[in-house]
Amino acid sequence: MGWPVAIIVIIVILGVVALLSTIVAGNASVANEEAKGKNGEQYRVLAADYETLAKETRDAATAMQADLAKMREKVDSIEQMMREVG
Repeated sequence: MGWPVAIIVIIVILGVVALLSTIVAGNASVANEEAKGKNGEQYRVLAADYETLAKETRDAATAMQADLAKMREKVDSIEQMMREVG
Protein backbone atom coordinates (compact mmCIF):
# COMPACT_ATOMS: atom_id res chain seq x y z
CA MET A 1 0.00 0.00 0.00
CA GLY A 2 1.49 3.32 -1.02
CA TRP A 3 1.42 6.72 0.60
CA PRO A 4 -1.43 8.13 -1.48
CA VAL A 5 -3.71 5.21 -0.54
CA ALA A 6 -2.76 5.50 3.16
CA ILE A 7 -3.53 9.23 3.14
CA ILE A 8 -6.91 8.60 1.47
CA VAL A 9 -7.74 5.90 4.07
CA ILE A 10 -6.79 8.27 6.90
CA ILE A 11 -8.91 11.06 5.40
CA VAL A 12 -11.90 8.69 5.03
CA ILE A 13 -11.50 7.50 8.63
CA LEU A 14 -11.28 11.11 9.88
CA GLY A 15 -14.39 11.96 7.83
CA VAL A 16 -16.32 9.05 9.33
CA VAL A 17 -15.23 10.04 12.85
CA ALA A 18 -16.25 13.66 12.20
CA LEU A 19 -19.62 12.55 10.84
CA LEU A 20 -20.26 10.29 13.84
CA SER A 21 -19.22 13.09 16.22
CA THR A 22 -21.67 15.45 14.55
CA ILE A 23 -24.50 12.92 14.82
CA VAL A 24 -23.75 12.23 18.49
CA ALA A 25 -23.53 15.97 19.25
CA GLY A 26 -26.87 16.53 17.52
CA ASN A 27 -28.51 13.77 19.55
CA ALA A 28 -27.01 15.19 22.74
CA SER A 29 -28.36 18.62 21.84
CA VAL A 30 -31.86 17.23 21.31
CA ALA A 31 -31.66 15.35 24.62
CA ASN A 32 -30.45 18.52 26.34
CA GLU A 33 -33.38 20.53 24.96
CA GLU A 34 -35.82 17.84 26.11
CA ALA A 35 -34.28 17.94 29.61
CA LYS A 36 -34.59 21.73 29.67
CA GLY A 37 -38.24 21.40 28.68
CA LYS A 38 -38.89 18.93 31.48
CA ASN A 39 -37.06 21.12 33.99
CA GLY A 40 -39.05 24.14 32.85
CA GLU A 41 -42.30 22.25 33.33
CA GLN A 42 -41.19 21.02 36.74
CA TYR A 43 -40.33 24.61 37.68
CA ARG A 44 -43.76 25.83 36.60
CA VAL A 45 -45.46 23.11 38.68
CA LEU A 46 -43.26 23.95 41.66
CA ALA A 47 -43.99 27.67 41.29
CA ALA A 48 -47.73 26.99 41.13
CA ASP A 49 -47.50 24.82 44.25
CA TYR A 50 -45.57 27.59 46.03
CA GLU A 51 -48.19 30.18 45.07
CA THR A 52 -50.95 27.94 46.41
CA LEU A 53 -49.06 27.35 49.65
CA ALA A 54 -48.32 31.07 50.04
CA LYS A 55 -52.02 31.93 49.59
CA GLU A 56 -53.06 29.28 52.12
CA THR A 57 -50.47 30.59 54.58
CA ARG A 58 -51.69 34.19 54.13
CA ASP A 59 -55.29 33.07 54.65
CA ALA A 60 -54.33 31.13 57.78
CA ALA A 61 -52.36 34.10 59.15
CA THR A 62 -55.32 36.43 58.52
CA ALA A 63 -57.70 34.03 60.26
CA MET A 64 -55.27 33.70 63.19
CA GLN A 65 -55.05 37.48 63.53
CA ALA A 66 -58.83 37.70 63.63
CA ASP A 67 -58.97 34.96 66.29
CA LEU A 68 -56.30 36.71 68.37
CA ALA A 69 -58.19 39.99 68.15
CA LYS A 70 -61.34 38.27 69.44
CA MET A 71 -59.38 36.66 72.27
CA ARG A 72 -57.89 40.05 73.22
CA GLU A 73 -61.37 41.51 73.41
CA LYS A 74 -62.50 38.66 75.66
CA VAL A 75 -59.43 39.00 77.89
CA ASP A 76 -59.95 42.77 78.13
CA SER A 77 -63.59 42.16 79.02
CA ILE A 78 -62.65 39.61 81.70
CA GLU A 79 -59.99 41.95 83.13
CA GLN A 80 -62.51 44.78 83.25
CA MET A 81 -65.01 42.56 85.12
CA MET A 82 -62.31 41.49 87.57
CA ARG A 83 -61.37 45.13 88.26
CA GLU A 84 -65.01 46.00 88.87
CA VAL A 85 -65.56 43.02 91.19
CA GLY A 86 -62.17 43.03 92.90
